Amino acid sequence: MLDFMKLSQLVSQIGADALVEKQDYERVLTSALAAYSGAEKNSERFEQKLAENAPWVLWPTAKLLEALSRREVISALDTAHQPWTVVAVDGSQIMPSHHEVHNCYLLNVGVARISYGLSLSPLLYSEPRLHARPDDLYPLVDRRRVHIDELYVSLERGLFELELLTETACQAALYGPTLAMYDGSLIPWSVEKMSSSYQENYFARIEELMAQLRLAKVPIVGYLSHSRSADLINCLRVSICPYEVSHCRDLCGSLNEEEFPCSKVWPLSDRSLFERLLSINQRSAAFVSGASVVKLMPESDRSCFVYWRGESEVARIELPYWVFADKELFGFAMQAVRTQVEKGQGYPVALAEAHHLAVIKGPERERFFELVTNQMVSLGIGRIRVSPKESQKRSGFV
Repeated sequence: MLDFMKLSQLVSQIGADALVEKQDYERVLTSALAAYSGAEKNSERFEQKLAENAPWVLWPTAKLLEALSRREVISALDTAHQPWTVVAVDGSQIMPSHHEVHNCYLLNVGVARISYGLSLSPLLYSEPRLHARPDDLYPLVDRRRVHIDELYVSLERGLFELELLTETACQAALYGPTLAMYDGSLIPWSVEKMSSSYQENYFARIEELMAQLRLAKVPIVGYLSHSRSADLINCLRVSICPYEVSHCRDLCGSLNEEEFPCSKVWPLSDRSLFERLLSINQRSAAFVSGASVVKLMPESDRSCFVYWRGESEVARIELPYWVFADKELFGFAMQAVRTQVEKGQGYPVALAEAHHLAVIKGPERERFFELVTNQMVSLGIGRIRVSPKESQKRSGFV
């Protein structure tokens, strides 16, 4: 347990540190706003320098799809005259543990379908998927059995979420315009850590799902609240680099990052910048992510993003390129996102519902393993017990 007497002394330092951090933040933000203004005024040179230096910088930079100065007010959907549906998903998992009665893992995805102006009843449910067989726990990767970890389970959960989202959204699209909403980023950052054969299989499954959504004319967006992404800040670092060629390793490799000449606009998130640049209900220009994992996707599926400012926050909205390229779908998606956020008083209502359906609480986890135990007992399997470590954690000596 925490010793709050000792902890309070540690916490007291936070206030003093926060004052210094606030001053540093304002200084960095001022520099970033000046760099952004310069990039706007000379956008052609800005884009040229980004393209020329992309192979040499240490961080991914984004590519502009529209003029950097673009600001567009997003209107809400008129649900009285434009019937539509939103489908959202979120997921959670119980990780495998060799301390439990049986080594297995459980995925649980919450699905929320809400229609406006249609005689389509709300659909709210959760879908569990249990993985307990040896092939689940030791999948074959490059002809070798590997023991799954949190990275593997997270990727499989993401695919499960997208499968349910695609299936439910395509069915809803038969009744009218439909938006598919995913909680978080559409960029599978961690898949790069997997083997090439897993990556190939993973992207093939994603491509198939995207093809179904594209055929059904269902735009999909990833909604990121309080995003820490810094794609645009990375671009600004390149733009203010004093060297003609931003070869970071050769020119700044001996320096700590805070000593880089470009670090006067770092560390800062794109969201912090757009809090000053966007008015309520405005969106930024659109970008395509320059992350290396995005380059493994088919061009039509590559992740694009915009920032949109609502009443409560600046959100990052991610979408595949095929959605951005279809101006009608893109416009509908942005209007639907705004409408969802307003109905949820600051956060998309369908995503909030999906989250509540997906989350696995402590008592539910205990009941799950109780069900596993009872099933094993009913089959006459002996020596069913948790490890001594887990047993003592649950009971204790005192």
